Amino acid sequence: MALHRVRHLVAQLPPGQTRPVLLTTYNTNLAADLKERLHRLGGDALVRRVDVKSVDQLAREVVEQHPSSVLGTPMGDEEAMALWHRACAEAGVFDFDADFLDSEFKHVVLAQGCGTERLYLRAERRGRGVLQRADRKQVWELVAKYRALLDGPPPRTTYALIADEAARIEEHRMTKAAEQARYKEEHGGLDLIHREAGSGMWLKPRYCHIVVDEAQDLSASHWRMLRAMVAPGPNDIFLVGDAHQRIYSHQVVLGRLGISTPGRASRRLTLNYRTTREILGSAHGLVHGETFDDLDDGADTLDGYRSVLTGLAPQYWRAPDWETEMRAIATLLKERHERYGTPYAAMAVSVPDKAAVTQLAYTLACKPFLIPASEIGREGPRDTDTVRIGTMHRFKGLEFQRVFLAGVSDGLIPHQRIEVFRLSNPDRYRQEEQRARSLLFVAATRARDELVVSWHGQASRYLPRYADRDAGRATSLLTGDGPPSDSNAA
Repeated sequence: MALHRVRHLVAQLPPGQTRPVLLTTYNTNLAADLKERLHRLGGDALVRRVDVKSVDQLAREVVEQHPSSVLGTPMGDEEAMALWHRACAEAGVFDFDADFLDSEFKHVVLAQGCGTERLYLRAERRGRGVLQRADRKQVWELVAKYRALLDGPPPRTTYALIADEAARIEEHRMTKAAEQARYKEEHGGLDLIHREAGSGMWLKPRYCHIVVDEAQDLSASHWRMLRAMVAPGPNDIFLVGDAHQRIYSHQVVLGRLGISTPGRASRRLTLNYRTTREILGSAHGLVHGETFDDLDDGADTLDGYRSVLTGLAPQYWRAPDWETEMRAIATLLKERHERYGTPYAAMAVSVPDKAAVTQLAYTLACKPFLIPASEIGREGPRDTDTVRIGTMHRFKGLEFQRVFLAGVSDGLIPHQRIEVFRLSNPDRYRQEEQRARSLLFVAATRARDELVVSWHGQASRYLPRYADRDAGRATSLLTGDGPPSDSNAA
C-alpha cells in the first residue's frame, strides 16, 4: 500500500529532478528492501523522485547538515545500557533497572521535551504506570547523571538524542519559513531576496509528501521531525502501520503531535496476501486477548482479518535441549533444500537472542550439515544464497517462503526476567508481555508457505495448548524415526 501510494504521488508531480516525496520506515534494512521494491514497481524514473531512507538515517542527515550541531557516533543498545548502569552506580540509586530508565528517557523526557525537573514532574506517563513524586525526583537525578556521562569525555550520543535534535532543528526551520511566508504575503507577495538569503533557511518545506511504513515503531521525536518536514494539508502524510506488530515501546498519540487522524481518509486493511490462513490463524492466537491501539487514541483488533491463501498447518517440534533443537532445525533445512528444492535464501530461522544466532550459525556450518547461513543485521543479510538467521526484532518487514521459530521455550519467550515485575510493577509486566507477544507475532507472520515452531524443555505459554500435544520429537527426527515430513514440507 505504501509503495503504490508513493507511485501515485509521484505521478502527480510536475517535471523535475528533485525528490519531493519521502518514503521512510523504522530500520535500515527495511528501507533498502522498500527501495528495491519501489524500483521493481516503477524503475529509475520513479526512484529518482523519491527519497528512501530510514527515519534514523534521515535524522542523522538533518543534524549533520546543521552548522551548529556536533554529532558523535551513536551508541548501540548494549553500550547505552552499560552507561545507565554506570549512572546508577555513581549516583548510588539502584531502585530502577536500565531498561526502564532508557525507556523513560526516550518516551517521557525526550518525547515531552522535559528540559527541567519541574517539567518532568508534571509530565504525563500514559500507559507507563504510576511513579510517585519522590521516585520521579530520583529518576531525574539519574537522567542528569546519564546526560553528564554522555557529554564525556569522550562525547557520545544515541539515536534517540539525534532524533530529538533533528526534530528541534526542523521545527525551528519550519517556524522561520512560516514567518517569512507571512511577511511576504503582508508585503504584496514580492520576492524578498535579501531577507531570504540572509535567513540561511529554506523558504519551503523539505518535502511535499511523506509516506511512512511501519508507523507503529516511530517515536514521538521521529513524528515531530516528520511533521515539521511537510506543510499541513491534503496528502501531506500517509502512514501504514499495525499496532499488533509494535516491538518497541514507542506508543504515541499522533493527534498530540500535530498529525490529526479523525475525519481523514483512513482504512483498516483486513485481507492478507502473504501468509496462508492457517499461519495467520495461528499467529492471531499469539496476541489474542491483548488490547492494541489504532496508532492513535482508538482501539484495534484482528477480528475480520483473512487470507486469500491456503496451505499447511504450522508444525511443532520439541527437543530435550538446545543442542538437539539446533541439529533438528539443520536437518529440516537441509531436507527442504535438497528434497524439495527450496533455495537457502528463501528460508529463515528466528531465535530469541544474539548468542543463539551465533550458536545456530556454527551448528549449520559444521558437518554433517554444511549449510551456508548469514545473520540478519541492522543493514539486513549481507550474503545472497544463505539461510537467514536473526533475532525476532530483525525479522520486521521481511518475508520468506519457510520460517523456523526456534527457542520458543518457557523462560525465553517471554524472557524470565520480566517475572520480577509481575507483583512489583503490574503495568510494566503487562507492557513486557504485550511486546513479547508482538515479537512472536511478527516473526510468525514472516512465513509465506510454511511455519515451523520448535522449543527445548517446556514450551512457551504463548503457544496454543495443542502445540505440545501435537509436537514431534526432535530426537526422533535426528534418528530417522520421526513422522514422515512429505505432507508437511511439500
